[in-house]
Amino acid sequence: MAETMEEPIVVTITAPDGTEQDFAQDVVIPYGGKEFAVLVSIPESEDDEREPEILLARIDTDANGEPEYVPPTDEEYDAVEAIYSAM
Repeated sequence: MAETMEEPIVVTITAPDGTEQDFAQDVVIPYGGKEFAVLVSIPESEDDEREPEILLARIDTDANGEPEYVPPTDEEYDAVEAIYSAM
């Protein structure tokens, strides 16, 4: 029986300057009754040798029941970053 690879969840993040960048959801960490996604930037090309950018986002649910990735509070960020670092 062959294992099937799950399709990665891709999230497009819009920076304050309006540029968009795609991130792959690496892992979801539960904390304080909420879920937080560790997002890793997707290189723009195979030749891109820059270190990937890593973001931490809280997963909320919008009015339509769809996941919405929002910045965590400083307290949430510090706690979830510590959990991720210990993994």
